[in-house]
Amino acid sequence: MISSTVPRIRVDCTDLFPCGTMIAKQIHRDISEEDDLNQVYLRFQETDDQKRIFSEWNNCLRKTDAKEEISAVFDQFKKLWHTRKYGSRFFDIHGREFQNFAVNLTNHMEQSEWRKLSRSNSHADRRVLRSRVYAIGSRDDIGWDGKFIQNADDRKKKKLEMIEHLHSLQLFDWFAPRGEHVSELSEYHHDIDIDIKIIRQGTQETVQALWQSMGNEPKLIAWVNFAASHNVCGSYSVDYGGSQGEEVATNCDGAVLLGTMGQFVDTGLKSWIRGRWVYYKMGMHIPPGGNYWSMTKFVTGPFHVDCSMIATAFADFRPYIPVFCPYSERNYFYSLIGINSVKNQEELERRCMLDIEGVLKTCLAKQVHTLVTGASGCGAFRHNPYVEAKLWRICLEKQEYRCGSLRKVVFAILDNESSNNWIAFSDEFGPSVNNFN
Repeated sequence: MISSTVPRIRVDCTDLFPCGTMIAKQIHRDISEEDDLNQVYLRFQETDDQKRIFSEWNNCLRKTDAKEEISAVFDQFKKLWHTRKYGSRFFDIHGREFQNFAVNLTNHMEQSEWRKLSRSNSHADRRVLRSRVYAIGSRDDIGWDGKFIQNADDRKKKKLEMIEHLHSLQLFDWFAPRGEHVSELSEYHHDIDIDIKIIRQGTQETVQALWQSMGNEPKLIAWVNFAASHNVCGSYSVDYGGSQGEEVATNCDGAVLLGTMGQFVDTGLKSWIRGRWVYYKMGMHIPPGGNYWSMTKFVTGPFHVDCSMIATAFADFRPYIPVFCPYSERNYFYSLIGINSVKNQEELERRCMLDIEGVLKTCLAKQVHTLVTGASGCGAFRHNPYVEAKLWRICLEKQEYRCGSLRKVVFAILDNESSNNWIAFSDEFGPSVNNFN
């Protein structure tokens, strides 16, 4: 029998997860205004060839506003992207000169074009937008609006805001094997009705709509980033994937902040096939039932939104595949006979609830007013959406989560209305809403 507070994956992979001596670990508490922030964020050292090509493009983009010339530079980038000599790995979002190119190029675009780049099926398009956001989130010489900053006072202001976000980054480890189970976090002791809604809309757009509907009310909105427990933001920096979670985390500085806990991996079969990965450092992986918390700012929408991210790695039930999917928990809960043959439904649900309750515990600890999430684990990680929706209902009805700051939970599910994800969550929490006014 698997313990309700010690998932088997933690017993088998003890070196990957936090030690569990503290509920929350603040990562960057000692960073000050005098520190060089370039030492904090992930940086890729570009070659002379990369610097030369990107500098040529940057010089051209700085001198022109002509759409034909801008399009010609963009076409040159896409042409090199598809060549054997250069290829996609030549364009790393952590490289300073490529960041300058991405910022200069996108500064010639409208906001609506940024969103198209982010959702494009082209990895080249997404790489440009993600490089822009990474530059904005990790450099004090670029403002939140993507404009290069020349004034010293303005750079200082941007740096202080970046430090504030870095200071906010915490790793929560709610269910570590330390002989205690934290349940009472709230200073409130009365049962509160939580307004639960479901909407067919992306996470970022939902956060933006909620932020607008609240007006000047100082309400804290947090959104759930469906993260991978071992790779920072899944595959945000390589030619693979493109999930809703990755798309959201790379439209704010969420991926940038999580990257401060990562390291490059560019050797081995996985990197040879998919490219340079960003892997959590040992002991910084997201534990079962735990999550990363940080303040974030969406910078690709029609207006900037200050909100918070809860990066949670929901249980991975994909089939075990050496190198590519080595940390699957599927064999703990599913038999080899039948595609969805569950060994013990009660234990499976208990494991899934750890992650859901971890999110809710962090909401209480950080005084979150509104939580935006989606069909957690029901994409690549192969959770049963009908079970997942039921478990969210069970957890949200627990008294310990209804006596704190949380007032609203919105399930933003972008899937079409015939999908199992939409049907399961709308059946459990419907009817759906079109707006929050």
